Amino acid sequence: MKYTLMTICAALAISITSCSKLHNNNTPGTSANAGNNSSKSGTGTGSTIDTKKPPIDTSGGGGNDIVTDPNCEGIFCTTEFRMIDLKVTDATGATVLLSSFHTEDMAGNKLPASLYEYDSYRQAYVVFNDSWVLGNQNTTKQVRFVGYKGSIKVVDEVYTIATDCCHIEKTAGKDAVTLP
Repeated sequence: MKYTLMTICAALAISITSCSKLHNNNTPGTSANAGNNSSKSGTGTGSTIDTKKPPIDTSGGGGNDIVTDPNCEGIFCTTEFRMIDLKVTDATGATVLLSSFHTEDMAGNKLPASLYEYDSYRQAYVVFNDSWVLGNQNTTKQVRFVGYKGSIKVVDEVYTIATDCCHIEKTAGKDAVTLP
């Protein structure tokens, strides 16, 4: 009886600690140490990342496979997979299928194809997704989504993406564009 009670108390203590870390660290730029002023806020000159570093695919593990930012240690991520979409329509509201499209960094370098796609079910273009998280935690990045009809560029939209320990979030950029 005494051993069972001690086991239950230990499990409860671990659960409380885990929940408090999750609650205190689910926003970009926060850390487990409440008094630590050195965490990145996602703004300023040191918040962008080196575009030569490829993203790590997190689609299988919910973004908690490898911790690369020490501020993310002990953070428990949900298994949802977040995406930023762009609906492209014509003046009548019909979905426009682009001949080609991609997402690139602000220097014009194409990002890995695992970050963007066309979702035929939702009839929208995925501009960016959670595959970016690992290796880029607690950063902010601007990207450009470019789409073509034939050889003519018809979509050119800039997005600002904030990445916390677990997921991406769009902080600027359009949800839809209407082509003439």
